[in-house]
Amino acid sequence: MHDKQNHLYVGVDLHKQHHVAVIINCWQEKLGEITFENKPSVFSKFLLEMDKRTEKGVTLAFGLGDVGGYGRSLAQFLADHG
Repeated sequence: MHDKQNHLYVGVDLHKQHHVAVIINCWQEKLGEITFENKPSVFSKFLLEMDKRTEKGVTLAFGLGDVGGYGRSLAQFLADHG
């Protein structure tokens, strides 16, 4: 198995009120989409949902498209939670 297959890639489109996360694999196949509020109190639920969609041994790689600082709190949360 190629190393790229051990990762899922999560691109997060950041907005003032909510964020949209799109999950793809190394073949750029869309595996899912999650919309969640831009509130730190919701970020733990978002990570739990990501864990449900991730097989054991697969690492998540996040990419955040930040506009106007809307993703700062999410970026800090992700960094704090490995």
